[in-house]
Amino acid sequence: MLRLDFNLVFTILNILIWYVLIRKFLFKPINNIITKREEALNARYDEVKQLQAEAKAEKDKSVQYQNQIESEKAKVMAQAQLDARKEFDQIVSDAHKKAGQIIDTSKKEAALQKEKVMNKAEQEIRGMILEAAVKSMQSEHNDEALYDEFLTKAGESTHEES
Repeated sequence: MLRLDFNLVFTILNILIWYVLIRKFLFKPINNIITKREEALNARYDEVKQLQAEAKAEKDKSVQYQNQIESEKAKVMAQAQLDARKEFDQIVSDAHKKAGQIIDTSKKEAALQKEKVMNKAEQEIRGMILEAAVKSMQSEHNDEALYDEFLTKAGESTHEES
């Protein structure tokens, strides 16, 4: 059986001393190193989480800014189209007004020219009638010659006007 002697006590005492020494000088520094590495990893992990959160915030801010720019672009484009439409309508309206004025002016000028031509023709006819009347009074026998001369002059004046 098992005897209790000094060897056994020294062996147990030796094991206990070795256990304390190994624990103090081997396991404690290794545990400290492991703890420090875990803390460093946790700090890195927290830093990465913070960087991810900042990146997400920046991305959201960028998307919001881009949406705002798109909105402003749409507003500016709509306003530019509206301004262009107004300017186009104004140009077309001015062109119609000018065309109407030109047509009215042309009609007035044509009426004036027509009136001038009619007045001139009327004056020539009156002059020929007057001439014919004067010649008729001067010589009552040449009625046929006078009538032929009147028709000749009337034909010449109509050819000149054309």
